[in-house]
Order: sequence, then C-alpha cells, then structure tokens
Amino acid sequence: MSASGAVTRDYAVTAAKAARFFKYQEWANAAAMYEIMLEDSAKVVDTYAHAIAVAGMRNMPDYEMSLLERAQKNLIPMDSVFHGVQKVSFAMGHNSLYENFLLLVKQRQPWLTRSIEKQLLRYYMFRSNAPEIIRYSKIMLSGAPENAEYLGNLAMGYMLDGNDAEGIATYKRLLEYHPDNYKTLLVLGNYYDMKGDTLQALRYLRHADSIRATPYVTQLINRLSR
Repeated sequence: MSASGAVTRDYAVTAAKAARFFKYQEWANAAAMYEIMLEDSAKVVDTYAHAIAVAGMRNMPDYEMSLLERAQKNLIPMDSVFHGVQKVSFAMGHNSLYENFLLLVKQRQPWLTRSIEKQLLRYYMFRSNAPEIIRYSKIMLSGAPENAEYLGNLAMGYMLDGNDAEGIATYKRLLEYHPDNYKTLLVLGNYYDMKGDTLQALRYLRHADSIRATPYVTQLINRLSR
C-alpha cells in the first residue's frame, strides 16, 4: 500500500475514534484524536470546530485560542470557524459554548471586535435575549446608523423586552431610511391591526401590498376595509 494510502486509512481510523470519544463525552481522548487529525490535515474546519467545543467543555480557554490561532495561520476564514463552533455547540445542546467562545475571542483578539459583535448579535437574536439584542444592536448601529438589519434587530429587542413604544418608534425610524422595507411595513400593519387602529394598519399594509402583493396581505386589507 502506498504511503498516501496509509495516511488516508490512518486519518479515517482516527476520525472514527474521535467521533466515538466525542459521542460518549470522553473529552480528553476526543481532544487527543482531534490533535492527530489536525497534524495530518490542518485545513478541515469541522475538526477545529469540534476541538474548540471540546476545549470549551474542558474549560481550557488558552487551548481554545491556540486552536483558533492555528486555524488563522492556515488561512481558514474566521466566519467558517465561528459557524462551525456554533453548529457543534448547538448540536451538543450546550449553546453557551459558542457564546463563551465568541466572548473569549473578543477579549483576546480585540481587532476582531466588530466581527465578533455581529456574531453575538445574531446569537442573541436566535436566543431572543432582549437585553443583549438591544445592547449589541446599539453597538452595531454606532458604526452604521442607517443599517436596516440592525435597526430591525433593535426594534425586535425592544418588543421582546415589552417596550412597545421604543420598538414601534425604532421601526418607524427604520422606514425613514428605508421606506419600502417590506418586512417592517408588515410588522407595523399587523401591530396596529392588533391594537385596533384600522387607519394606521391600512396605511402600512397598503404600502406593503403596493410593493409585493400576496394573498395574506390582500386578505388583511379586505377585512380591514369592510
């Protein structure tokens, strides 16, 4: 058998062992297998993601950063690493591993702060964590005050926090910059419908309908127009 064939076979065997150790939460053994895998193939994002998650389970922040730095030296895109760690952490049912990793990187590599804050905002949106959504939306808006995504996130954060007044005001602020933002028009139309303000509801829903007609919006308009 060729040398390359032997390496391929050994890598597959090591990967199988790593998967087994990971499945049964034998973290130290899993970490050892991932080290071997990275020595043999240093550009596999999934290996870094699993190794970082395992290091998080073992409460080894220095090792997490060492793995990240190795990924960086091998020119692996950071977004790919972050997405990989998120995927593994969520699959494990330990979502906080991903959050803690992002906060660790933000602390240790401050030049990545903007990118990390964007990732954290997405994470908190997924978790419906109102205080952190508000906090990180404001941070992102400080550098991009007219950004529709961040304004929408901020509005959602306020609504989740029970602060409808600030939420609606923020949605309206979004429309000042992006008057044809379809999603925001629907949110406001539905909000005012729920509050019994038919005139305001129709205003936003008709605008939305003029941009993109759908059976749902048409039905709402017809009901409110009776």
